[in-house]
Amino acid sequence: MKLRNVNFLIILFILTAGYSANAQVDKWLNIINQTKVAVQYFSPEKSESFKMIHEKSTKENTIGIIKEFSDEYLNIKLTFKKFDSHIELFGEALSLKKEDLCFTLKIISPLGNMKKNVRWSYDLDSTVAVDSNSKLYSNYVDANTVVPPDGAFNIIGKHNGGYGDKVGIGKMSFYPLAAVSSNGTGFGWGVDMGIPEVFRLAYDPANGMISEFDMAVSKDTKKFPYRSFFKLFLFEYNSKWDMRAALKKYYEIQPGYFKRRVTKEGIWLPFAPLHLIKDYQDFGFAFHETSWTSKDPGFLNESTVNADKQAGVFSFQYTEPWDVQIPIKDTNITYSDLVSDTVIPQRYKEMLQNSATLDKNNHWQARRLQTPWFKTGWAVSITTDANPEITGINQYKFTRKNEIDPAINLNIDGIYFDSMEWNWHNDLNYNLTQFAFANYPLTFSASLEKPKPAIWNYASEYEMMRKIANEMHLKGKLTMGNGFGWMPFAPGILDLFGSEFSWYSEGKSYEKNLEFIRAISYQKPIVFLLNEGLDDKVFTQPPYEGYKIYFERMLFYGFYPSFFSTNSSNNIYWEDSTKYNQGRPFFRKYIPLIKEISEAGWQPVSYAKIKNNNLKLERFGDKESKNIYFTIYNPDSKEIRSAITIDAKNLAINKILNIKELIHGKTLTYKRTSGTIEITVYVNPKSTSLIRINKF
Repeated sequence: MKLRNVNFLIILFILTAGYSANAQVDKWLNIINQTKVAVQYFSPEKSESFKMIHEKSTKENTIGIIKEFSDEYLNIKLTFKKFDSHIELFGEALSLKKEDLCFTLKIISPLGNMKKNVRWSYDLDSTVAVDSNSKLYSNYVDANTVVPPDGAFNIIGKHNGGYGDKVGIGKMSFYPLAAVSSNGTGFGWGVDMGIPEVFRLAYDPANGMISEFDMAVSKDTKKFPYRSFFKLFLFEYNSKWDMRAALKKYYEIQPGYFKRRVTKEGIWLPFAPLHLIKDYQDFGFAFHETSWTSKDPGFLNESTVNADKQAGVFSFQYTEPWDVQIPIKDTNITYSDLVSDTVIPQRYKEMLQNSATLDKNNHWQARRLQTPWFKTGWAVSITTDANPEITGINQYKFTRKNEIDPAINLNIDGIYFDSMEWNWHNDLNYNLTQFAFANYPLTFSASLEKPKPAIWNYASEYEMMRKIANEMHLKGKLTMGNGFGWMPFAPGILDLFGSEFSWYSEGKSYEKNLEFIRAISYQKPIVFLLNEGLDDKVFTQPPYEGYKIYFERMLFYGFYPSFFSTNSSNNIYWEDSTKYNQGRPFFRKYIPLIKEISEAGWQPVSYAKIKNNNLKLERFGDKESKNIYFTIYNPDSKEIRSAITIDAKNLAINKILNIKELIHGKTLTYKRTSGTIEITVYVNPKSTSLIRINKF
């Protein structure tokens, strides 16, 4: 770039962000100027590796910097726009030959001479020193279409209809952002949580920040024919706190996706009538998963919606609009039988003609499911595209008419989306007629011999959830989701979400999943239901140790624990007074504590250091709060004693009324210096301690 251009951009950055002409500006200018693009094609012909794309031009205007790259197939346009706290990179890919393409787009952003003290963060609590000889630092998870555990209907020969195929190349980043630092400067980059697409973020010591997108372009995407797009945010963060500081900045860049709208918090009640639970006030119910058609026999057989309002509990209308489930008695029926007039009920036929997704063989994506919620015990599940814009009677309109609109007319408090990430979220939809209504980038599957463009079904789910969420928010109402695993997009538009899980879930991956759920939700309430294992002796025989372990594990992150059913259908915990009476003392003890810290608000940066690294620590409450809370979890099988050093200055702790451990009700002593507070804690095995600092 010519010297006059560099000077112009430095002036532009100063005017728009209040920066001085210092190293920070130079660093980002260098990153932008050196940014490169590479592509690996999967169609029309597969290439063995990435190839660099020639840089065509670099221009600047009042927006910022525009760089263009091109080869024989694609033109790539990168627009860098400067904001006060970050740089926004909007990328577009256009097919030059006006033909369908499947490809992985790689954005390479060199970080100059970052050679010393380089650190890569895998997640909130795992940051490592970078070895310059390593090829790539990443935190990826598998992304594949789900193989039906009970079989598919549309298998043709050796083909499986697309079940088990890779989504893109079969990998996605676990977190929607990445963080790397060197000598006190942290560089973060993350995707836009409002554009659901298949992506990966990594750090290559030899090349810098790596951002990959598995994309496809098609003539049939009428809103963006032969085109695809993405958005990244580039920012700096305080490297002292690694990923936690990067996450804090990420929240600030996209505040709308992390806004807390819930005004009353508590636990999740699935289906069971609230007023049939004796002294239900003891349990701290706040969110009731129900239906507009249900009645509460414990409250004069009034509608559940009205009964919940009397109790001050939010009622949520249940919906699972991602498939159609049809009970079947014969599990050996063929695909031909399935699509015949004898199996599909009349009320579904027109909707399925418009909304059913198609596999790579152009057949309906259809699974056998064991379904204890049907008398037959079995059903066929047909995946549907829930995009509201599909013409005719579609899944969205069908669900609105039968579930959502009647509930809204009863003044229900929210809409509840079930099974967000179950069998169908990773389905790849090859239904070309539905491409015309897509609002988000297409992808492909590298598993196919000849990959072709497809709709990632999760993006279609997102389209419906976003439309409903926007409408509910305008009404001052809420949205809730169940079945959350790790997809980062839906949490941005939902107001609370959680998951059903097994008591026997354990191990590092489970711990990392809990950590991620806390991170992606920021201060939104998170709710859980325990299913498999709720009949274990630890919950049914004195001293009912399972409750203590479960509740304290949830308390550590400020999550709300509850129960449902061992098979997610029958013998519901909350309809068995013996079970819930055994748990009552634990709910009375722990739920008020969880509510206290959750309402104070989780903070990614703790401003506290714990001496024993075997312990985990989280903070709740900001520096303006009267109370600051710390939760400390001990995963070991023996008691741990450790000192905690707290940064009193950054937490505005000037004078202290008292410091207490709230689970056991003990007042703690502490040491105070001009800038820090030191507390010694004793944490029991597999237990959590909760410390409250009460400020004057």
